[in-house]
Amino acid sequence: MTLMPRESAKLIATLSKNVFIEHGGVKNLACTVLEGLKNGTININNFSQHELHPNPNDSRAIDWIFLLDVLNFSFWTGKDANKWKVNGQTGYFALCAAIKRAVDVS
Repeated sequence: MTLMPRESAKLIATLSKNVFIEHGGVKNLACTVLEGLKNGTININNFSQHELHPNPNDSRAIDWIFLLDVLNFSFWTGKDANKWKVNGQTGYFALCAAIKRAVDVS
């Protein structure tokens, strides 16, 4: 059985004790993304243009994206907590930099 992302999230949220969907947060994010697409601050064509994202013509790009999606689940840290840095990046882009570094070495 294969579930699409929405159905997967619903199943996980229904069966999990410590996982839930923050409906207000989802709505706020959706509105923010929609506004960004309308005013041009978000452009779907910019993903592959970032230096830390894989080249879409690289045969390993799909593996890179899959690995990123598996690992990209939480970057929440306490306000005064030390944050991991990779090549000066933190959060999502630190993860991208670490994956890029690993792929470049292999």
